[in-house]
Amino acid sequence: MPDIDLVLGLGNPGQEYAGTRHNLGYETLDELARRHRLGWKGRGGLALETLWRFAGGPVRLIKPLTFMNLSGDALRMSGASPDSVLVVCDDIHLPVGLIRIRAGGGSGGHRGLESVTEALGTREFARLRLGAGPAPPGALWSDYVLESFGDAEAESVSSMVSDAADAVELILSRGITPAQRRYNRRATPGENGGDGS
Repeated sequence: MPDIDLVLGLGNPGQEYAGTRHNLGYETLDELARRHRLGWKGRGGLALETLWRFAGGPVRLIKPLTFMNLSGDALRMSGASPDSVLVVCDDIHLPVGLIRIRAGGGSGGHRGLESVTEALGTREFARLRLGAGPAPPGALWSDYVLESFGDAEAESVSSMVSDAADAVELILSRGITPAQRRYNRRATPGENGGDGS
């Protein structure tokens, strides 16, 4: 797989969505920006972007401002090829605290991933998914992902976001396979994640 040089963190813009389950992609990129002292700049109203010099080359970090269902619009303007993109997003099929890395796969019903797939014209792009936890019985997942994490989850979420940022750094410096070996091994029995892989 050619080198990844664009990391797209999915989320919804606006303070009312900060800290919600659907914004774990944003949080991961914010953690990377904090670590490496990067500043965000607007790009045509479609996204916030920063250029990160890491692992020997420039890497673009992008947070779409188009809301989740139109996340792919930020990629249409980027000119990126599918094999150069890493998408970071939440996954309600993973328990809080776990992350998964895949080189391709389905959307698992995630509207942001569906939009990215449409924009790129393929499902074959790398993705790093963070556990948002399953919706409680009877709850609509579309409402659940817009809720904030509970106090009891705060420590696990913080650790997970830190792990995800570490995983991005490992993917960029050494590739997807070493990152999968390190992070995907932390599976719970019978748990396959939300992209059908």
